[in-house]
Amino acid sequence: MRPLLTLRSLLFVPGDDEHKLMRAVHAPADALVIDWEDAVAPDRKAAARCDTMAFLASREVNAGVVLVRVNPIHSPEFAADISHVSQVHAEALVLSKVVSARDVQYAEERLNASGPQRDVWLFPVIESAAGLLNAWGIVNSSERVAALMFGAEDFCADTGITRGKEEIELLYARSAIVTAARAADRQVIDSPCLVFDNDRKVAKAALRARNLGFTGKLAIHPRQLGILNKSFSPRPEQIREAQRILAAFAASGEGVTAVDGAMVDEAVVKRARQILEMAKLPSPITD
Repeated sequence: MRPLLTLRSLLFVPGDDEHKLMRAVHAPADALVIDWEDAVAPDRKAAARCDTMAFLASREVNAGVVLVRVNPIHSPEFAADISHVSQVHAEALVLSKVVSARDVQYAEERLNASGPQRDVWLFPVIESAAGLLNAWGIVNSSERVAALMFGAEDFCADTGITRGKEEIELLYARSAIVTAARAADRQVIDSPCLVFDNDRKVAKAALRARNLGFTGKLAIHPRQLGILNKSFSPRPEQIREAQRILAAFAASGEGVTAVDGAMVDEAVVKRARQILEMAKLPSPITD
């Protein structure tokens, strides 16, 4: 399969809104997520598929990364969504409301039955208590799975959670999803911040996600993208510190050394290497 880039910022765009689709072409997003699900009214689903195909056929973003969020596999729209995928030429499908590994496998079976789809990755979204409990099985359900995504809004609705300002109520869910994705060596994308006119709140949400181990975050407005790209990229001082750690460790010739009075062992070195790799974004994920 074609390599897929490490994605820091993923911008949702309604599939039936030509104006927003054309504006999104010039947005600094690592990926566009063209939405055929929640952002599209029930009577506009067919129009969204047609508008998306027309947009991608003439797009200036052929070198970019495009994902399509399809309707849930148990919905009446899913079969039509899958039948149009081969004409869309998206790099990946976002599978909404995934509950189990079987959901992903069913989507893959339908993809295979609809024609050659070897270049299509899958991004299952965890949006329910059942999905969270099955996250490990979901992320390992197919070689096509490139990342897990978290859908906080639907997860709260499913579980009855009421979020506070710091969203501490979602800490367990987010940590569990990150752990499953990281253990499987996959990307992990956080739910979007629904506030888009307050840069401080967006930055705070992005920092929280990054510190929890997420590799990127969804966005609902182009204004959020610069903040996300910066938040999920190493800061200059982090890069310099990582370089110092690796240089000192290599010079010591031992399994443990010290930098500025702090112990440096293999775990610290591994994190330093990760920071330098992140600084080279985009970095490919291969199958």
